[in-house]
Amino acid sequence: MTIAVEQHVDAEVATFWRTVSDVDRWAELLPTIDEIRRIDDAGPVAVGSRFRIRQPGLSAATYEITDWRPGAGFTWVARTPGVRTRASHELLPEGSATRLRLSIDWAGPAARLVELLYGKRTQRLLTQEATTFASLAAGNGGAR
Repeated sequence: MTIAVEQHVDAEVATFWRTVSDVDRWAELLPTIDEIRRIDDAGPVAVGSRFRIRQPGLSAATYEITDWRPGAGFTWVARTPGVRTRASHELLPEGSATRLRLSIDWAGPAARLVELLYGKRTQRLLTQEATTFASLAAGNGGAR
C-alpha cells in the first residue's frame, strides 16, 4: 500500500533542495518530527546515513537512506518485525517552481495491519509535512 501527497512549492528545485536535504534540522522545521538524531558518523548525508526519528503518535524508528539524489530527492527505509517502511521525497521541476511528492509504502506480512492502524495518521502527517515545506520555501517559516 502506498500513501502519497503532492504539493506545489514556489521555489526552484535547487533552492528547495537545501531545505528538504537538511534532515538534521527537521525537528526544528517540521511539526511532523518530534526528534531526529543521526546515528552514524557525521559528514555529508548520503546513501547509508541512518537517523532515529520520533513522530507524533508513532513509535520511534530508525531510517537508513537507500537513495540520495542531490537536487532530485531521496528515499529512506525503516525495518521492524513484519514490515518494511519506505518513505520517498521527490522534487520535480515545474519551470521556476517545484512539485514536491512525498510517499510512504509498507511491505511485509504486517503491512496490511500497519496500514489499518496508521494509514489515516500517515496521510495527515504527509499532508502537513508537504504544506510546511511549501511554507518554508515561500519564506513564511514553518508550522512549528
